[in-house]
Amino acid sequence: MESQREWTLGTHRLRFEPPDVLLVEYREKISLEDATRVVDVYRELSRTVRFFLLVDLSGIPLVDAEIQRYFSEHADPAWLHANIIIGARLGNKAVARGIFLASHLTGRSEEAHLSRVQFVSTQAEAYELMAWLRARPDRQES
Repeated sequence: MESQREWTLGTHRLRFEPPDVLLVEYREKISLEDATRVVDVYRELSRTVRFFLLVDLSGIPLVDAEIQRYFSEHADPAWLHANIIIGARLGNKAVARGIFLASHLTGRSEEAHLSRVQFVSTQAEAYELMAWLRARPDRQES
């Protein structure tokens, strides 16, 4: 089992909370270098655990097309139980859904992964939603 770990990438912070939660807090515009390093963390964790990805986008600008494409091509929805996006503006909500849709349309993920993107306003709501998702009797592990 993984122990608690933290990564700092510029002003961004990632924290793994055992047994299976990765909280990512973006604090400014996401660069391609940031995206590359973040996906490396996702990939590393996915080797030992499938996880809930909680991503705090509060107050950051719309993610650039180059970054969207990078996440779409390199992050695998199969690594996740769910992706819970916190504080996203409408444009970033569309981007998050689009990343999962692109992965599905290119054959990299199953249709079931499309329903794993959820949106909430606060971190407290994210943890409540995660608890609810864990408790669902119909929770799918595909």
